[in-house]
Amino acid sequence: MSSLDTSSIFRPISIGAETIPNRIIMGSMHLGLEGLPQTADRMVAFYGRRFDGGVGLITTGGISVNAEGKGSNIFFDFQKEEDCKELEKTASALKSKGIFCAQLFHAGRYAYHRELVAPSPLRAPINRFIPKELSTEEAWRTIRDFGSSALRAKQVGFRAVEVMGSEGYLVNQFFSEVTNKRSDEFGGSPENRRRFAIEVMKEVRKQVGPGYPVIVRMSGIDLIPGNPTFEEVIALANELKAAGADALNIGIGWHESRIPTISQLVPRGAWAKIAGKVKAAVPGIPIIASNRINMPETIIQVLSAGEADIVSMARPFLADADIVNKIQSNETERVNTCVACNQACLDHTFKEEMVSCLVNPSANRELEWSSLPQAKKQRVVVVGSGPGGMEAARVSALRGHEVILLEATEKLGGQLNLAAAIPGKFEFFETIRYFKNELPRLGVDIRFNTKADLALLDSLKPDAVIFATGVLPRNLNLPGLDKKPHASYVEFLNGTFKAGSKVAIIGGGGIGVDVAHKLTEEKDPDISSYFHRYNVNSYTEARIQPETAERKVSILRRNGKVGAGLGATTSWALLQELQSKGVDFLSSLTYKEVNDKGLVIETKKEGDKTLECDTIILCAGQVSDKSLYETFQSERAKTPSYLIGGAKDASGIDAKRAMLEGYLAAVRIGSEQN
Repeated sequence: MSSLDTSSIFRPISIGAETIPNRIIMGSMHLGLEGLPQTADRMVAFYGRRFDGGVGLITTGGISVNAEGKGSNIFFDFQKEEDCKELEKTASALKSKGIFCAQLFHAGRYAYHRELVAPSPLRAPINRFIPKELSTEEAWRTIRDFGSSALRAKQVGFRAVEVMGSEGYLVNQFFSEVTNKRSDEFGGSPENRRRFAIEVMKEVRKQVGPGYPVIVRMSGIDLIPGNPTFEEVIALANELKAAGADALNIGIGWHESRIPTISQLVPRGAWAKIAGKVKAAVPGIPIIASNRINMPETIIQVLSAGEADIVSMARPFLADADIVNKIQSNETERVNTCVACNQACLDHTFKEEMVSCLVNPSANRELEWSSLPQAKKQRVVVVGSGPGGMEAARVSALRGHEVILLEATEKLGGQLNLAAAIPGKFEFFETIRYFKNELPRLGVDIRFNTKADLALLDSLKPDAVIFATGVLPRNLNLPGLDKKPHASYVEFLNGTFKAGSKVAIIGGGGIGVDVAHKLTEEKDPDISSYFHRYNVNSYTEARIQPETAERKVSILRRNGKVGAGLGATTSWALLQELQSKGVDFLSSLTYKEVNDKGLVIETKKEGDKTLECDTIILCAGQVSDKSLYETFQSERAKTPSYLIGGAKDASGIDAKRAMLEGYLAAVRIGSEQN
């Protein structure tokens, strides 16, 4: 990366009586640590590491203002004394490091428990439970709970609070006519629907007093058909400012929205456009932009364009705790970029698992890392430079080992190079860039165009070997296949095979879906094309717009749903895009043969049928490439060896698992217990 002018980032700004040293804050993100052993210690280690990395203000994951407002049973609750003790221990330990901000949270109808409440008894599409409608008095009691929770946050040592009024949670539900069907003082007109949010803000300010920073996370656009108009949003913003808000953090979309807001499909910085519209209409209060801001260039672009005063990032701090310091020291090529995959963060949150990061498995494992015994220096050989191999090499070098990385091709990355060729997944090139810079800096000896064998390994005299040899495409024996141009997904994604105009994809897992995406969209969307695709500029009627793809594409899967196994928080958006472009999904079938017309399949409903096509791409799974590992383990059993990633389990190409296994293997080498 070239040298950047970062002066727009490193200017102090005040929120209430507190001053932030730069224009980057860490946004709210649920970590899934509640209930784990040493919860407070884990939080101190995680958040403290990010403060040390240069961020000046960090907002916690949502902390409920009462029992019914908990998102699930693993949320902290400000009304529970035992939870406050954990929070006090955390806040006290971090008070000197920076501004630790507590998010005041109420899930409303998004709560995953049976005691959920909402403005109206309308079930959310993403929840199986129907909420109880809050009575007028219960609504006022909930407002008082926001205030008492804000005071409790101040008392236990937090230096700021943020009211969660976005993303379709309770405060946002009161504001929207979609979810608020009330006829009392909290419903029936735009003014009444704003009342709950305004009264929450007034009560919070009353309880914490003047000067204490209060941020409101308000929705800039709900992305739900029929959501409040932009004029209503601006009216709310002005009233929140008048009620004492010190900053407005502009949230985007609801969890039930059918518009992707944070996945790889979203162009960088797209949603700062909405923050910019709010900033232009509501002067005199700091405006915070968030969502899909992960690179220094994007931060500078947003700030320089006047779209926001502050940029909030959450997942990028999972990927790299030191991102702020690296930007400030002009080491942006060393930033481990968030790739917006959601696989180890949001997907884990919705499964109530501990959050981590695909490209940085050490995230949320800071306590374990800091307590590792000193490694005894050894010579470690890593075979294969896919995601698992690169992470194994990095962590081994960090632990003080001499590391040799063997790569059979001329470049790092393995399967990440194929993934990055898919529109919307270009972020994986940033992962490769990060390792390309970081491994040499750590002294890793990278040997390209070097195919490992037993003789080479013997000559290197390793103390331990990590095998990250990956997978090979599974062959498919199908009668008549040679009658049509065909190729594996590898040949298509690496550009050595060109597809025709009618394509049948054999295999409907994640790879098949990705191949279909590349077949129907040749380039990454920009902000303009993205907003057009989802009709965002309509503001109140955002939804995907059907398109006609240049190719006719069909995805076939023997059993199960097409796309099954993809991440829950991202798969729906990708499948929706394919459907909008006319891609056919076929399952519960048997492959019979290929003839001159196309691919013959048998289904239970229709019997034999011919799917006309001029090209077939095989995405029928993978097999582990582990023969060298098996030979080494058999003939060099005294040398510790580790098998990781696809070589260990080829059931799916899983970069998250590969990187975690690479990290864990490297941690074991040279430790006392090894």
